[in-house]
Amino acid sequence: MKRIALLIGSMSVAMAGFCGVGQFSDETTCYVYKQDKLQKKLNCQYEGAEGAAMSYSFRQVSYNLPGFGKMATSTSANYNDRNEVTGWTTTVNDEPAIIRYRLPTNQRIVSDAYAQSGKAVMQCYLSTKSQWEICAE
Repeated sequence: MKRIALLIGSMSVAMAGFCGVGQFSDETTCYVYKQDKLQKKLNCQYEGAEGAAMSYSFRQVSYNLPGFGKMATSTSANYNDRNEVTGWTTTVNDEPAIIRYRLPTNQRIVSDAYAQSGKAVMQCYLSTKSQWEICAE
């Protein structure tokens, strides 16, 4: 019983630091690549959650891809006392991944600077291990 009370107390303290958590779901167009080759463009459904605390933020999205199954993406960041990012973790299906950007018109890869300019891009998650990549409009 003491352990349960301690666990509940710990969870309460941890949750009190969160500034917000939100869930979302919708439908969009997804692009699935393997080793930089387009495998399939399809309509897909997704659901996810995102949240932030004083020293941590995260975003997790799971895509339901007909004919491929599910692809789960996640990104999290840690912050120091000066609100500077001290570390990132990005995954696709629990494998290490990177985020990169493609143009929605021709799916060409563009630079981070281009993506940050405010022009329309698709955010993509590329597994550095299996080379599977998921992009969503």
